[in-house]
Amino acid sequence: MPQPLTDFRWRLAPVLLACLSMHMGLHAETLAQAMDQAVQVDGQLQASEHQVSAAQAALAAAQGQALPSFAVDGLYNHWSEAPAVQATVPMLGTLQMPVMEVNGGVYRAGVSVPLYTSGALSSNAQAAEATVGAARSASERTRQDLRLQVAEAYINVLRARSLLDLAESGVQTLASHLADVKAYLDKGLVARGDLLAAQAASDNARQDRIRAQTAVQIAESAYNRLLGRQLTQPVVIDEITVSPADLATLDTGRTRAEVTALIRQTEALRAQSDAARAQGGPQVLLSAGFNQMDNRYLAKEGLWNVAVGLHWSLFDGGVYRSQADALAAKADAVAAQRADAETQIALQQRADRLRVDEAAARIDAAQSAVAQADENLRVARDRYQSGVGTNTEVLDAETLRLKSHNNLSTARHDHALAVQRLKRDYDVL
Repeated sequence: MPQPLTDFRWRLAPVLLACLSMHMGLHAETLAQAMDQAVQVDGQLQASEHQVSAAQAALAAAQGQALPSFAVDGLYNHWSEAPAVQATVPMLGTLQMPVMEVNGGVYRAGVSVPLYTSGALSSNAQAAEATVGAARSASERTRQDLRLQVAEAYINVLRARSLLDLAESGVQTLASHLADVKAYLDKGLVARGDLLAAQAASDNARQDRIRAQTAVQIAESAYNRLLGRQLTQPVVIDEITVSPADLATLDTGRTRAEVTALIRQTEALRAQSDAARAQGGPQVLLSAGFNQMDNRYLAKEGLWNVAVGLHWSLFDGGVYRSQADALAAKADAVAAQRADAETQIALQQRADRLRVDEAAARIDAAQSAVAQADENLRVARDRYQSGVGTNTEVLDAETLRLKSHNNLSTARHDHALAVQRLKRDYDVL
């Protein structure tokens, strides 16, 4: 029975795409290449990397607070009248002597350096350094999650194409069987009911192929989106292979990025707590500089000075202590989250290992079932063509063949995906 033109074009499209790729010297994209491409264009990953840069800048600022600072200050002032001192001189009475001009400027260039801060500066630097570590771990987590998303999209494309191939084979098989039924009906060898059943099965197979075609297009669009490409861009990818080496690199002693981020967040909060508590302690500052005052009444307008300042908040209403306690409580909360995250990760790792083993066992069983189902279909068609079998036997055999091949395809792609998820569990994607 002739197939619609749209079906022919759909079957021809992959062939044309492959020929075009070979002519242009293009190679099928591997999973590793797809992951690298997604890393370059993903917005969330770029945002996490900006967070790392922000944390590094904050660390540089915290460390810079302990270094000497040089500053230049200037002030130009206008008084309503010249400031003066008043003195009583015997026989002369009360006299006023100006000490400053009506208009004048004061300029200073000086250096200041903190001598002692009760540990506030060092704690702030430790908190900023831990924040950098947390940001880097969060960025690595985003990277690993993105690579897993690409792996899932990549495998989904392969899965959808495999199911489309299977649907196409179903269309071809049932079309061939339908032709046999028509030939036998014309000869009066079978009942019309056989033709109706075979026609319905063929029509259903074409519907399955249409659904499979749509699934391929959706899977390819999702894949292109992750790689920052046009949704309709042709997808040329390579088959994914899984080898024992993929699991041999797993380091069971490695700390997941999520846990590392929580560890660094806890360290940052505890250091911030120490810094807040230190604010209530003694703060000693050394400063030195040159002062220039535009004042003709002074004997010398330019003066050097050196000063040591002390600030100690003996009572602040418990503000610093309360701030420190609040930060310490947050640190305890994050530490509790870490403990829960570790158990969740351990469960996830165990579950994904079991899924890898399960899928591998399903592949072995499905391969055997496929061989038997193919042979069963061949026997059923031979019996029907010999006049000793029924139409129902052929249709049931074809249904069993499709199911067996579908189970094998599903098991293979489930196994590939389970391996990728297990690698993600150990941050080695």
